[in-house]
Amino acid sequence: MTTIVAERSLADRALETLRHAGNPFRNYFARNPDDEICARFHVPELFDKERSQLLGVVELYRAAPGTHSEMVPILGNKGAGKTHLLHSIKHGHDGAWQLLVTPGIFQKDSDFLEYLLFQVIDTLLGGSKQKGRRPLDLVGLELTRLALADALSAASREEWMDLFPAPGLSKWTRKLGLGVSQAQERTQWLLDGLKQPGADLKKLCGEAQVEPDRAAEFLSRHIDRTEPRDSVGLMRRQLMQGFARAALTNDESDLANFLTYGFAELDYKVKPSRQELVLSLFKTLMNALQSLRIPVVVAFDQLEDLLLARRTDDGHRVAETFFAGIVQAMHQIDGICFLVFAERGLWNRFVPSLDGYIQDRLNNPVHVPGHGTIKSLRLEAPALELVRKVVEARLRPGLEEQHGAGLATIWPFTDEQVAQIAKTEPTLRDMLQQFRHLFDHLVFGEVQKKAYDEESKPEGAPSNRISQVLTEEPKVKSVVTVETPAVAAPTPEQPKATTKVVPPARPEPALAANLEDLWNHQAEAARGKLGTEGALTGSTRDLQAGLGAFLQTCCDHGVKVGPWRLQHVVPDFAFGDHPTYGFISIGHWACRDGKPWKVGIGLFLGRGTGKPKDLETKLATLDLQPSMIDHLILLRPDDDLALTGKSKTVWQDAEKKGKHPRLEEMTLDTLAMIYAFPRWIAAIGEALPTGQPLPNLADFIQDKCERLLEQVCMPQS
Repeated sequence: MTTIVAERSLADRALETLRHAGNPFRNYFARNPDDEICARFHVPELFDKERSQLLGVVELYRAAPGTHSEMVPILGNKGAGKTHLLHSIKHGHDGAWQLLVTPGIFQKDSDFLEYLLFQVIDTLLGGSKQKGRRPLDLVGLELTRLALADALSAASREEWMDLFPAPGLSKWTRKLGLGVSQAQERTQWLLDGLKQPGADLKKLCGEAQVEPDRAAEFLSRHIDRTEPRDSVGLMRRQLMQGFARAALTNDESDLANFLTYGFAELDYKVKPSRQELVLSLFKTLMNALQSLRIPVVVAFDQLEDLLLARRTDDGHRVAETFFAGIVQAMHQIDGICFLVFAERGLWNRFVPSLDGYIQDRLNNPVHVPGHGTIKSLRLEAPALELVRKVVEARLRPGLEEQHGAGLATIWPFTDEQVAQIAKTEPTLRDMLQQFRHLFDHLVFGEVQKKAYDEESKPEGAPSNRISQVLTEEPKVKSVVTVETPAVAAPTPEQPKATTKVVPPARPEPALAANLEDLWNHQAEAARGKLGTEGALTGSTRDLQAGLGAFLQTCCDHGVKVGPWRLQHVVPDFAFGDHPTYGFISIGHWACRDGKPWKVGIGLFLGRGTGKPKDLETKLATLDLQPSMIDHLILLRPDDDLALTGKSKTVWQDAEKKGKHPRLEEMTLDTLAMIYAFPRWIAAIGEALPTGQPLPNLADFIQDKCERLLEQVCMPQS
């Protein structure tokens, strides 16, 4: 009798713990490849074979950096775990570090190689981390470490003295050779340290008492002296000097400006075309990464939502543009490993209809030592033992003490319940969703539809929805017959035991709350990515694409700004010869029955010497013939809003010619909102059941983006 009471007490305490902790199956899918929920509930054994195969493909490009670019498709039903697998490759501890690019938007009307280049730049300069390291930090420090070692080896005695000046020595005493031996010893010590793979560059320089600015200048002179004077040498010189300054002095502006502006302004003997500039910069950047044996992996995830952001798009045309672009990039650039995570239905619908030469290139098998020949990977529903491990990973944090005291590691579930769900559900996501409903039933006595999604509450309400459930009479919303664990006798919270599980009918998702949750998640991730010095400049093209996606969605969903409504949108309008600045979005704003105003909206993000060039390029849209826009709005970061010097002159000259553009200031939060917008749309599409269209988002967008809408619209007065 005492034992039964003790067991009931243990179960009661465990139930109380679970009620306060909340449902661990609430977030039952990964929203993007950087979603922290993947790491929180990661099960290493899940898709271990597939992960090893993909890492084996990546290692081909580490062993032989110049290997021909290839593509591997990873196919699985929606909810199979593709995004979680990608997260484990990008952030997990398996395998060495690689630069993994995960585009959040596809610019179908842009040149694919341009699009791809700026995705790599955005990843390199962004603030997000991969395997705990920011890409720019790792790449910049390694490149600079090797370059500084070469510079020290080739330096003269006088240059050593400049790098390590002995205190109190005048130039006359230095000419007599005083202090040379000390400089030589310090040089040799630093050189020995720099030659160690993975050595901490900043720590070594600090211990050697090398001033960062002096070291950067010393290395810059060496690079200028040793790089050839042809067009490739010009580009490599600027790139390496930018990396060196970022690594040694933490000043990323030179590198960011070069990658988005300076590469098009170098003193070429023969001015290259826009396509030649892009290809040349891409190859130079790839050569730098390959010199470090860092593989470049471009992984396209959630392909259906990436390609078909608008369900009215011609799917076959967009897919052909995308896959033809990959094939073009594979022919022009060596050393890129393409991974395409796609639903089987999408793959089987589009790929067989592509031109034969595209199909042949996409279906080219890759031989991986130890794994054989890989043509594609298929993600199937996990086996029962793996499903059990997934359930344990979700339940473990809330019941660590109780498990140790005797409760089963899958409590409050039983082996039979886990087995039945594992055998009857087609994908891992469906399983997790069913476990979510079953958990609600066992712990709260009902299936909650919105219990965990209502973040806001009126004053005086319970602290959360769980508290509210505990104070309400139980309401039967579905019937689930379950078998309870042996240690948990029937309680008011649990139904009596039988021998079979009938999963409850799936409720519709609490979409309004999910919209809010997904919005906050994507906006927070974008703020982290854009928060570093060079990230905003490096994200120029992605931000412009995000702005275009925002305007297009506003048009599709009937968003209004006072009396104005968008009638037509051109998300990405390319013009001129500049690959970075030659883009705006165009919105046709109509006021009641009046003639629409064609408004060009561009992100004016150029910094330093790029600032006047960016402004001049954008203002040139007002001179295009035939006329493309009636009005131009430029969005400028609020930390550099003032127009001075050449930028002011360019602006005043435009006004003298009768052009009156409008300058709007953007906070970092607003820019993060623009960057996150297409990723938010994709996350909504991924969360919806297959085939279900997007809901109307007008009210939500008008609530969240009221200020931004006013800034990109015609004046309301």
